[in-house]
Amino acid sequence: MKRVFLFVLLFFGFLTLSLAQNIIKGKVTDIETGDPIPFASVILKGTQVGITTDFEGNYVITTSIKADSIQVSYVGFVSQTKPIVYSQSIVINFQLLPSTFNLSEFVFESGENPAFAIIRKAVESKEKFDKRNLTAYESDNYTKIELDLDEVEGAFQERNQVKKVIAVMDSIKQLTNDEGKKILPVFFSETFSKFYFRTDPLLKKEIIENSKLSGVGITDGTTVSQITGSAFQEYNFYRNWLTIVEKEFVSPIADGWKTFYDYDLMDSLMVGEDFCYMLKVYPLREQDLAFTGTIWIKKEDYALKQVDLTIPKSANLNFIERIKIQQELVATDAGPLLPSKTRVLIKISKITDNTVGLLAKFYNSGTNFTVNNPLPPSFYFQAIQLKEDFDKGTEEFWQNVRPEPLSAQEIVSRQMVDTLSRIPIIRFYSEGLKFLGTGFLPVGKVDLGPWTGLVNYNNIEGLRLGAGLRTNFKFSKKYILSGYLAYGFADNQIKYFLSGTKILDRKRWTTIQVNTQREIDQVGLEIENLSLNSIFLAASRFGTLNKPYYAKYYRLITQREVFKGFNLTAGFTRKEFDPAFDFSYYDETTGNYKSRFDLAQVTMGLRYGRDEVNITNDNYRVSLGPVKWPIFDFRFTQGLNSLGGDINYQKYVMSIYQKLNLGLLGVSRYELRSGFVRGTVPYPLLENHIGNETIFYTTVAFNLMNFNEFASDRFASLSYRHSFEGFGLNWIPLIKKLKWRAVANGNVLWGSVSDKNLTNSSDLDEEGNPIPAFGRLDQDLPYIEVGYGIENIFKFFRVDFFHRLTYLDNPGANSFGVKVSAQIIL
Repeated sequence: MKRVFLFVLLFFGFLTLSLAQNIIKGKVTDIETGDPIPFASVILKGTQVGITTDFEGNYVITTSIKADSIQVSYVGFVSQTKPIVYSQSIVINFQLLPSTFNLSEFVFESGENPAFAIIRKAVESKEKFDKRNLTAYESDNYTKIELDLDEVEGAFQERNQVKKVIAVMDSIKQLTNDEGKKILPVFFSETFSKFYFRTDPLLKKEIIENSKLSGVGITDGTTVSQITGSAFQEYNFYRNWLTIVEKEFVSPIADGWKTFYDYDLMDSLMVGEDFCYMLKVYPLREQDLAFTGTIWIKKEDYALKQVDLTIPKSANLNFIERIKIQQELVATDAGPLLPSKTRVLIKISKITDNTVGLLAKFYNSGTNFTVNNPLPPSFYFQAIQLKEDFDKGTEEFWQNVRPEPLSAQEIVSRQMVDTLSRIPIIRFYSEGLKFLGTGFLPVGKVDLGPWTGLVNYNNIEGLRLGAGLRTNFKFSKKYILSGYLAYGFADNQIKYFLSGTKILDRKRWTTIQVNTQREIDQVGLEIENLSLNSIFLAASRFGTLNKPYYAKYYRLITQREVFKGFNLTAGFTRKEFDPAFDFSYYDETTGNYKSRFDLAQVTMGLRYGRDEVNITNDNYRVSLGPVKWPIFDFRFTQGLNSLGGDINYQKYVMSIYQKLNLGLLGVSRYELRSGFVRGTVPYPLLENHIGNETIFYTTVAFNLMNFNEFASDRFASLSYRHSFEGFGLNWIPLIKKLKWRAVANGNVLWGSVSDKNLTNSSDLDEEGNPIPAFGRLDQDLPYIEVGYGIENIFKFFRVDFFHRLTYLDNPGANSFGVKVSAQIIL
């Protein structure tokens, strides 16, 4: 009986104690963006009871201690205290206001900073925890992206068209930032994917299982869905340098950490089940591309537990006010860490007072990790793959795969995007911007354009008017028809282009195309060779044309990606060359001098980019460029003296391009080209090196070489460009405020022409009038030019100063020149 009585007494004692427990919970968010604030300190004021928020900003405190108020604090935000009203359910949410972190708050005593010892051990253990040491890993990934027009106010808000939009938005719900300025969401997406990574060889693959998106100006989800997954949200702080918005930022635990950062040991605390050091990091020089913020390092093994880092406005970046990265890492069975959750915010400032800013928010969650199980290399052939039913996910499906439900603000944002995309004035402006950017205006099943070909004027054609169109994916996902028609009022000649393409295989991107074209072209500045440099091409075709000729083409072209990164092209071309300048060559067949000739050519091309990423843009394939490895390109042409051709020859051209990230020193790019021509040919078929007589800087030409100054049948060239990304100039007070950046250039060309090709071109035309000889290089003396300059002048402009070091005695040669250009860079 006593035992029963004692048991009942103890039971009610524990029951009373448990009933006395209070559960206080809530969420801590950024008042400016509405995003959760992870790792914030939540404490009952006047007690030692507290906890840190999880990655979603949530906290739960269970305690029997009663306090009057609860306080939330976090570095970079203004602390906030709220009273506690005790009830059955206590929910207290916080919205914190960002503050400016002041380095003067810290006072360092003599001797080594205690944080240095922690960082040193974390750097020493990098090899153990870097995910690149896994042979492979795979995961299920959920990715969420939101884009908002920020600071919709002032003169921009007073525009009549904008007022109409605001009126519609106000009927839903108004979203504002911390200063009460309107925010207009323009894009919202959710993506669920399977991500695969293999180390040797380095291969990645993402299968988009489901994608749900809404966006202003989005006409087809297939293209956008390929870039809303996790493949483009890669942030590995165990690398020395991280690539963000095409810039290189140094990691707080880079090998050369002491060159870039200072640190302060803020606290030691429990994070989940791990005891961690909490360190504040900040750059030694405010304009360096480095982070400021907080990192947590585990005391047990010095592994990185989580980070909350910001790239401040003072960094040498354009338009970007802030980049914030929060990441939580988990250990794998093999040891290396993988990111379980990552949140990124990029705030882009207004360009002028009459425009708006942009707020981009990215969230990625990885689950179900499998490591060290590499799949066959063939599996990674298509880097990004959409499942056939990728856009058929139900609301129940999304509720199951979301790490947590959408917030009330995100639900409103998605609703606003759907509404905006249906407003006529918004559709008008979005289509207009696409027209300016791509050159084509979608109208139903066809795209009109390009606008660059509408009007031109030159000495041969006089005023030239043209119009063109192409079919789009609404017309067909297998066939592409395109063409244009133009007329010159001075030469009274019609120019045209007609093309038909069939997409045979989208996975291995196999196409076949036939086209015909009649156009006026220029020796050494052919449209076909400069199609990827539209601005320079347009400038070179305005005013006085350089050695122009009328050309008529018939082409058959096919291409296929044989294996990942390796593309094969082949084709046949029939071309008629009819010069509009003084020209003559010796025809070995007839023994006479002629001015026009016909070509029949077989071509073959090989291109290999080991880590080049390609996406499918509707009916076109777009390269996003290489990550680390060079791109190799080989082109072979066989001219035939049959099938309507007059000249038998071979031409071989090989090129190598690579981008080199040099960390603190900036970014370099180089291109090596080499080639030779076998056979006797008229000089328009030689390699006519591209010069630049305009005032505009271009990377496709030798900037102090004149048009058609040199031609070669054997050549090798090196083009080297370097951007210092603020290195050096960041230490000069005035220049540092202007955010100017130094650039450097170097171009070298070796070349020669064989005797047989020298004698092939006559110095007299068919009527016996003298013809100027074409220029050539001395095989023992290369053409050399070097340059230096400043970019980022007023954020848009660049000025380059060039010195020509050789062939200064050539007619019209300039030993010094200034070139200008406009660019939008971050």
